[in-house]
Amino acid sequence: MRILKNNITVMIALLFAVSIGSKALAQENTGQQVPLKEDFKKEELQSFIKANQKVVELQKVSEEKMVKVIQEEGLTVERFNQLAASQQNPDKKVQAEPKEMETFNAAAQKITGIGKEADTQMQQSIKQEGIDVETYQQIILAYQKSPKVKQQLEALLPKK
Repeated sequence: MRILKNNITVMIALLFAVSIGSKALAQENTGQQVPLKEDFKKEELQSFIKANQKVVELQKVSEEKMVKVIQEEGLTVERFNQLAASQQNPDKKVQAEPKEMETFNAAAQKITGIGKEADTQMQQSIKQEGIDVETYQQIILAYQKSPKVKQQLEALLPKK
C-alpha cells in the first residue's frame, strides 16, 4: 500500500510541477538551457525551508483526499494507477469494463480538482513565506543538482 500511495504522491508532485513549472518547461522544450542558480540569499533558503514544509503537508493532505476518492469510487489505488497508466501509454493496454472506466473517469476528474486546489494552496503557501514560485523552483532544482546548495539547505534545517 505504501508503494501505491507513493504513486499518488508522484501524481500530486507532477500536477504541481506541471502547473507552476509551465514557464520552465516551455523554456526546456524550446531548447533553451536555463542556467543553474546557486547564489541564493540565506533568507531565500530559510523561506524555502518554511514553504517546503507547508507544501509537503499540503501534498500529504491532498494524497489522503485522492486515495479516499479512489476508494469511495470503488477502485483500489493499484487499479486506478493501472488504468491511469494505460491512458498515458497506449502500449500498456488494460482490460476494463465500460462501468469500471466510468468509475475511473469520475475518480480522475475529482482527483484533478483536488490537484488544482492543492496547487493553488501550495502556491499561496510559498508566497506567504516571502518567496516567489520561480525562486522556489530554482532552489528545488539547485538542491537536486548542486552539492553547494544542498549543503547550505541542510545546514539550515532544524537539528533533530
